[in-house]
Amino acid sequence: MKELTQSIDNFFTILETILTSLDIDEILTSVVEQVRTILKADRCTLYILDRENYEMYSKVLQAENLVEIRVPIKKSSLAGYSAETANYLNIKDAYDDAELKAADPELAFDKSWDMKSGYRTQSVLVIPIPFKTDGPTIGVFQALNKPGGFTKKDVEIMQQLAILIGIAVNNALLYQTADEERLLRGYIMDDIDEGICILNSKRQIISANRFLEVMSGMRYTVDMMVGENFYELFPSFQGTQLEEKINDVFEHGFKKIAQLEILEIKVIPYLDDKGITRKLILIFSRI
Repeated sequence: MKELTQSIDNFFTILETILTSLDIDEILTSVVEQVRTILKADRCTLYILDRENYEMYSKVLQAENLVEIRVPIKKSSLAGYSAETANYLNIKDAYDDAELKAADPELAFDKSWDMKSGYRTQSVLVIPIPFKTDGPTIGVFQALNKPGGFTKKDVEIMQQLAILIGIAVNNALLYQTADEERLLRGYIMDDIDEGICILNSKRQIISANRFLEVMSGMRYTVDMMVGENFYELFPSFQGTQLEEKINDVFEHGFKKIAQLEILEIKVIPYLDDKGITRKLILIFSRI
């Protein structure tokens, strides 16, 4: 009874982590470790598919450092088979070629990892991780060496967890991409020697960099500018060549350059899929 209670506690602990984590490294490490505890496996790895390079990657701790590992997606390997076919594998002995061929004639086990490390892989459970319920495979979970082998119950537990892990992985990857885009945008918008401002068709500022704070005489921060009318914040630009060029680019969709006393401003259209100018990018350079 104590063991059952502990198993249930572990299950709900991992559910909480899966449903709240947006850190892909945490999912690849602590979530995997919690699943390993539930399965009572010796080792576990969560691979994420990189279909562009036809590889799977994961991260493992080596000397307290996270190290990325990559393996090719190929049907002849156990994890690769699951990635290719979206089927699970429950192998009693990875060295038993007859058992492997019974699962699929192309299936094989790469013993080179064992030979390098001195590890002896025996029982293997491989579960595909779907993007959504019945969706495309986004990853593969592999568990090794449970004493006595993995049971039908282990398969059922992992198939239930796989759906939740897939949601967590997808959310974390989306968050990571958005975070990288925010960082990249920060580098572009804050670390160049020119001013950048993006306007919508209502002449409201969508985004700007620190250069424009200086242009405003430090009256407005970048955060304060967002959503405000460009000419209300910078009334000195009204009635100038810049206003004329902005109107012209919105109407005709061709890049223009405005020359003011100490500034050159490139006015660049951002067109939608119908060729209509929805936004303008203003690039300010000191003359």
